[in-house]
Amino acid sequence: MERHPLLALIFIALGPAISPAQGQSFEFAFLGDNPYGGAFNVPKFQALIEDVNGWDDIEWVIHAGDTKAGADSCSDGFMRSRFNLYQGFDPPFVFTPGDNDWFDCGRAAAAGFSDYERLAFLRGLFFPVPEQITGGRPMAVRPQSSDPAFGEFVENVTWDKGGVVFSTLHLIGIARAPTDPTVAERRMDAAIAWTRATFARAHELESPGVLLATQVDPWRISGLPVLLRAMCLRCTEPSGGMDRLYPVLVEESLGFDGPGVLLSGTPTSSGSTSRYTIPPRVASSITSRVSRPSGIRWCTGSV
Repeated sequence: MERHPLLALIFIALGPAISPAQGQSFEFAFLGDNPYGGAFNVPKFQALIEDVNGWDDIEWVIHAGDTKAGADSCSDGFMRSRFNLYQGFDPPFVFTPGDNDWFDCGRAAAAGFSDYERLAFLRGLFFPVPEQITGGRPMAVRPQSSDPAFGEFVENVTWDKGGVVFSTLHLIGIARAPTDPTVAERRMDAAIAWTRATFARAHELESPGVLLATQVDPWRISGLPVLLRAMCLRCTEPSGGMDRLYPVLVEESLGFDGPGVLLSGTPTSSGSTSRYTIPPRVASSITSRVSRPSGIRWCTGSV
């Protein structure tokens, strides 16, 4: 195993790193957009799972969406096979859905399913007990579905360790208009409410830091803000559909004394992922690891 700096990551030294409670340092794994290519890449991903399992210091694995390619089947059998694959991780497995996991299931290549029916199936499959995530070791979480106002959002969960608060947000990158715009708006309503609840929890705990994980990239182009603004004035603006979320991230992070990090799975390539500091904060180190047996890139976060 080799550790390499991941070029897609953004490191801006504008604030302190996340420092957990005394004696509570830990690591977690982060990946997304894998495995693609039907059955072809499954053996590679199985090798990655064995690789991750070989690291004793990994507390949990976060998958930031897209368990398959958009053209892969969305059948019950195929989706169950992907769920069963992820149960090979020894650590707890935290999953936030991507567009390929349900939104793109209406494609002919994916067998032309109803996207919302597939979302309902996905929720039942990956979140059978909303208060406990799956994987090799059980881990208790608080799902947003515990709030009657957002009862369907079993996939948005939060937990904390060493005082640091972690949450997932179900937001997806889409290339077409949503089938029902009101459903998309409700998903954004849930994400905004969950973001605010996450920071409220961090204030309550006097937390040293906050980390949010989602599939979508909230910005048009990723990179150092100073360089991007020099390239074009609109590069750092929110990407399509994320306009409502961006000011909430800014407001909540500026009102929080500790650092905040947003981990996104959208710009991945061969399993690499991106990290953004919620302006103007910075947080714990993120290291890219390349699995020798599989060649797939995955990341660890050190807190």
